[in-house]
Amino acid sequence: MITLPDAVRDLLDAGRVSIRGMIRFSFGTGTYGFIRALAPLPWSGLTYQPGGLISVSDLSGGVDRTASAFEVTLAASPDDGLTPAVLRTIEEEDYRDRPVTVYDAFFHPDTGALLHVQPMRRGYVDVIEHRLDPSAGYTLTARCESRALDYTRRNDRRRTVADQARRAPGDLFFEHAALRGREEVFWGRWSTFQ
Repeated sequence: MITLPDAVRDLLDAGRVSIRGMIRFSFGTGTYGFIRALAPLPWSGLTYQPGGLISVSDLSGGVDRTASAFEVTLAASPDDGLTPAVLRTIEEEDYRDRPVTVYDAFFHPDTGALLHVQPMRRGYVDVIEHRLDPSAGYTLTARCESRALDYTRRNDRRRTVADQARRAPGDLFFEHAALRGREEVFWGRWSTFQ
């Protein structure tokens, strides 16, 4: 469910808000952000670079727990330093199954001040395709899967003190779980025939 601040909702109702798409890639070798704007935007500890972000496919959703795919397309933007050579360095990154987040950033139409950033879709990068199109130039298309993919992954956790200590040192929630024995509980009436 999307919850927007009152100031953003009022501007949306008036049809005056400025919305720009943002994307954040959290690769194993670093975190990168891009925004569909003319100037860089520092937000949440990362500077989102302008240019490059062409499109994000439909962010479909469903009520079941199946993962849905979406695509993010980045283009070379030599004016912003995003040359085809720079885009090709993506192959040196550890991007497979790494988090990607798509945001909508809401700006005030008069002052240009950032009002709110809303995550629209979270997922994982599956594959990245390189294309050289005569009309669009050099582009990268990242095919991503939504985080519903987590529902299909196996969880190897054990409910023990040692397992819990790996995730939260000092947490003794399962301290007495290993000491408790099994007990058979009879349900219903006792049978007279044995």
